[in-house]
Amino acid sequence: MIRTSLLLSSTLVLLSGCASIPEPLRGDFPTSTPAQADGNSQAVRWGGRVIDVLPESGQTCLEVLGMPLDASARPLDLDADIGRFRACKSGFLDPAVFISGREVTITGRVDGDVTRQIGDYSYRMPKVSVDALLLWPERPEIEQIRIHSDPFFGPWWGPAPVVMYPWPLARPHERR
Repeated sequence: MIRTSLLLSSTLVLLSGCASIPEPLRGDFPTSTPAQADGNSQAVRWGGRVIDVLPESGQTCLEVLGMPLDASARPLDLDADIGRFRACKSGFLDPAVFISGREVTITGRVDGDVTRQIGDYSYRMPKVSVDALLLWPERPEIEQIRIHSDPFFGPWWGPAPVVMYPWPLARPHERR
């Protein structure tokens, strides 16, 4: 009993260490979203997917599709849109690294807003002066798995076992 509770508590401690916020992104920030920003100089921690990289003289701005953050301040891999924002950092950010679709989290201060034409729509978004920026590693793609029932079992033998093949295989009962 003691061994089980010790194992359970040590596992919980180890797992809680996995969900910590990286050092540059730590701090207390309001829970506002880019869509709720009012243009004042509030401190923010926002994240999302890079849409565009705009190098300028002395700074580079990222246009980001805002997404909710998880417990480690990484953007959740959802199709949730909480508004766009423009994150500007002094220096050069290489557009070959900050490609469209990569996930970033930033901390900084809202420094007004900018307007960008998206098709025929004039979109107003907050502009953030970046203090810290974290480019997250790409998420691994999960391989598609084909699932089918074993042809030698059926409802008269009980539940048919499920066989998983990670690649398409020719099944012996299929004719070509």
